[in-house]
Amino acid sequence: MLCNPTFYFPIIFPASGDASSHIFVEELKTWRDAQSHCRGLLTELVSIQSAEENKAVLNISKSQSVWIGLFRDPWKWSDGSKSSFRFWISDQPSGIVGKKCVVAGFDQEGKWENRNCNNQYSFICYENLILIQKNLSWIEALSYCREHYFDLVHIINKDIQDKVAQKTKSATSSHVWLGLRYSCNFKFWFWAGSTSGCYQNWVRGEGPDKVYECDDGGFSGAINATGGQQWIGLRETKKLNFVCNTQSVRCERTQCEK
Repeated sequence: MLCNPTFYFPIIFPASGDASSHIFVEELKTWRDAQSHCRGLLTELVSIQSAEENKAVLNISKSQSVWIGLFRDPWKWSDGSKSSFRFWISDQPSGIVGKKCVVAGFDQEGKWENRNCNNQYSFICYENLILIQKNLSWIEALSYCREHYFDLVHIINKDIQDKVAQKTKSATSSHVWLGLRYSCNFKFWFWAGSTSGCYQNWVRGEGPDKVYECDDGGFSGAINATGGQQWIGLRETKKLNFVCNTQSVRCERTQCEK
């Protein structure tokens, strides 16, 4: 049963600098409800990494005050990102009890204030996983993500696995490239870049349970676009869709245990 349906019109723009997509939701919500709304869209409340990105968010906010992903616990971003960028109004953040969430006052040149989390504002989500419906080799996909976004997706916990699995249902190829690479010399799998791998979701008999013969070329990791949506090693020359991250992810202890 659908009770009290609400409608919103997401406006998706490429953000200057990191090419992530931002979604302005005009509907008024508390900070926690705004966070839940974004996560229901497989996105997050926006985390702002730089003055350039703050300006990009300003451009789509219709000059309103909007919730962003910063909250006090102590001050951190709801998506777990480590950005130290801050853009407070001169007398902020205030030490008033209860003001633990942050609005960007885009009627005040985009500067930030801490407010009561139960206040209601519009808000901005950002898309941190992008399915690219182009069929490229693994090397080509890696280059594409690093040029246009951040990197091929790294799946470090079940939460990201579930989000990637949902994205890949729209793929136009049977499998979708991940940021996994096989070392033919040392016979192990690793995430391309600096992410440490902890979570695994291999098809039975794949991954560490299999030795891949690299005489005819290397292997990289892909996820099944349908069915159980587990991982498999494929020749890296195979042409597939792929998923890009718009920012880095980290494998922390709590994430590895999930």
